[in-house]
Parts: sequence; structure tokens; C-alpha cells
Amino acid sequence: MRIAQISDFHYTELTFNPLRLFSKRILGLCNWLLHRNREFSAQQIEDLPALFRDLHVDLVLLGGDFTTTSLQEEFIQAEKFVKKLTQPWIAIPGNHDHYTASSYRQKRFYKYFANQNATCFSLQKEEIEGHNIAPGWWVVAVNTAYPTGIASSRGFFSEQVEAKLEDFIKNLPKGDRVILLNHYPFFQNDAHHRTLKRGEALEQLLRRQSKIVLYLHGHTHRRIIADLQSADLPIILDSGSCTLRKGGSWNLIDISASGCVVTPYVWEGGWKKSEAREFSWTR
Repeated sequence: MRIAQISDFHYTELTFNPLRLFSKRILGLCNWLLHRNREFSAQQIEDLPALFRDLHVDLVLLGGDFTTTSLQEEFIQAEKFVKKLTQPWIAIPGNHDHYTASSYRQKRFYKYFANQNATCFSLQKEEIEGHNIAPGWWVVAVNTAYPTGIASSRGFFSEQVEAKLEDFIKNLPKGDRVILLNHYPFFQNDAHHRTLKRGEALEQLLRRQSKIVLYLHGHTHRRIIADLQSADLPIILDSGSCTLRKGGSWNLIDISASGCVVTPYVWEGGWKKSEAREFSWTR
């Protein structure tokens, strides 16, 4: 099976409507005008759907932050891109997709990116969703993105999500393997206001549940490939941001019964294939 992992699009709609800016959005707008408009370009991903077809991708995993301030117009822009994909896809929200309390309360993200054909649970209702993507293989998507204070982009791995996730994985048939898709990394290596609350609890769950062989995330905008199986953790893949003008990236993942091959693609005026890394399952 061939999977494309892509994340952190940050489609942006500039608005100067005072009613819309009477919220955390004013910070997001200022940040975009002062910094991010020079750092991101959505144009560079326009030919990815055609590239995915040429590469015979079977499934696309979309790791969140489709928008900048969770405006409806931003979701519409992101939706136009996703509609060009001819493969099945599974999407999770990032902190920018639940940027304000009203967008989270209205479940705005799910109006545009409700996953189809989930095998069990509902991301919209239960913050967790299971997809049986092939015999013995699952993608489990979790939501850890919630509206936060004006200077915070923290996530939260809740006790309720932890309990549901652990119970679900424990009851999978022996030999089944899981790809866990979450917007946030579980390691607390970033500034406190950007980290995942209860990330340590998620790390311990990953240690306990050896059926989780891949942990896919975004959020950091830094591409990371790390085999932590010797430390009783899964292989960690941070796809980076696909729309960064310098160093934009995404991952192509080829999965087999014995292991996987991860091939990063990096933006250098066009999408260039980087050196592939091969891993064997040891968990």
C-alpha cells in the first residue's frame, strides 16, 4: 500500500471585518501580514493531485491546519484542493482549524472534511475514528486540537480520548497494525505554548500498545523521520508543511508486511524526491 502524508496547508483569507476580528483572529491576521505571507505559498501544491496519480498513491492522509484562522472562506479554498484528489483520503483538524471557540462549537471543520466510510467511531462526535484500510491494517485518527487562549496553540490529549483509543487498540485482532494520525507530536520539545497537554500520557500509551507501528503528525513545520522502535515507540513521521516556500515537504510511505519505505519529497522550485529510508517492523 502506498500512502501520501501531507499537512499544514494554512490557506488564508485576509479579512478586515471588525466583527470577525473581535476574537483570536486578529493575532492570526497580524502574524500572517508580518510573517507568514512571505513563508507560505499554496500555489506550490496545486500539481500534487496529478503527482499522486502518477505515483499510484492509494491513500492520502491529511494532517490538519488546512486554514489559518478557521474562516469559512479558508475552508472553501482547502476543500477545492482536496476535491482534486482522486484517492480516498482521511483528514484530521489542526489547531488552526479549531482556531476560535465559535468555529469549534459549530464543527466548521467537519462541514468540509468529514471522513467517509469510517469503520468505527466518529471523529466529529467522539474525537477518534478508526479506518480499516487493508486486511490487518488500520488508520486511527484522533483529534487533539481545541480552541485556546490568544497566545496559545496547545493541544490536549484528553483522558476520554486516551481511554477510547487504548480500548480500541487492545481489542484489535492479534497481528493487526495501526497507523496513528494526530496533528501534534507527543514529545514536548517545543515552546510550552505550542505543545500537547498530556503528551506524556500519549507517549506511555504508545509504549504499551505495540500494534501502533507508525505515528504520523504535523504542527511543527519541520520534517522528521525517526525510528524509535528500539525505545518501545513507533516510527515517527512529521511530514512538515507542504506549503512552506523554503523546505516545504511531504512523505510518500510504502507499507508492506515486513516494514515500510519512507520517501520524503521537498519543494525546490518543484517537488524533488529525497533519499528514501527503509524500516523493518520490530514491534
